[in-house]
Amino acid sequence: MKDVITISELAKLMQVSVHQIRYFEEKGVLHPAFTGENQYRMYGMNEVYRLAHILLLRKMGLSVQVIQDCLSHLTAEQIMPIFRQALTDTEAEIRRLRDTKHFIEKLLEKKESISQKSIQTEGGAYSIIHRDEVSLSLWFEMQDAESLGAQRLVEHRGNISNLFEADIHYVYNDSGTIGLYTQEENRQSDLILPTGSYLSCTLFVQNEERIAKTIQEFYAYAEEKGYLCSGPLIMVEKSYLSLFTPDQLHYELLSYVSNPEAE
Repeated sequence: MKDVITISELAKLMQVSVHQIRYFEEKGVLHPAFTGENQYRMYGMNEVYRLAHILLLRKMGLSVQVIQDCLSHLTAEQIMPIFRQALTDTEAEIRRLRDTKHFIEKLLEKKESISQKSIQTEGGAYSIIHRDEVSLSLWFEMQDAESLGAQRLVEHRGNISNLFEADIHYVYNDSGTIGLYTQEENRQSDLILPTGSYLSCTLFVQNEERIAKTIQEFYAYAEEKGYLCSGPLIMVEKSYLSLFTPDQLHYELLSYVSNPEAE
């Protein structure tokens, strides 16, 4: 019985931990070829192949119980649907990872576009920017005097996916209401922000009082520079940027400007 190896040698060969092999043994899906007089577990080629199969099935995301079934009594015809489901689950995970990749790229890109000054202070970073047309879907409306609370989020949670990864557009209407809009695929367009020049102000704030003050300053700045702001005032919340400033929320104020060269 020289053609056998110890559990540590098996672990090194298969690039797993001894603990992982012992876990499979505890679950009954793997057994040593025999246990020597020195109480060492010993493994031969049959066990090497069985562990290889276990690891392949685990790589597919299958549970230990399903692995036990696959390696013990299921036929090839019974195993095929399990593998097809594993493929479907893997494709879903790939989509999730792709979405996560795009979010991280977006996060880094947005961070790079914000000046260090606007991060260190609570506002005052004004600029004229060009924006392409954006189609928005209405999430819900609230009164101008209302505060967005946790209960309201719960009430409308089902209408938006990836809530805190999205740019939430607060659109201020003359009627005293605020419409909350998002860019949601496969949903109808309720509002279109046209292509053109926009006066933009970025700010990090800790309270709503600062937002109200900044809105006043925003219009005062536009008047001072002679900009003709048309259309509704838009405040874009990018809560994910608080990953860089945990005690503050990031917003961008926007208004369409018909004469960007006024200054």
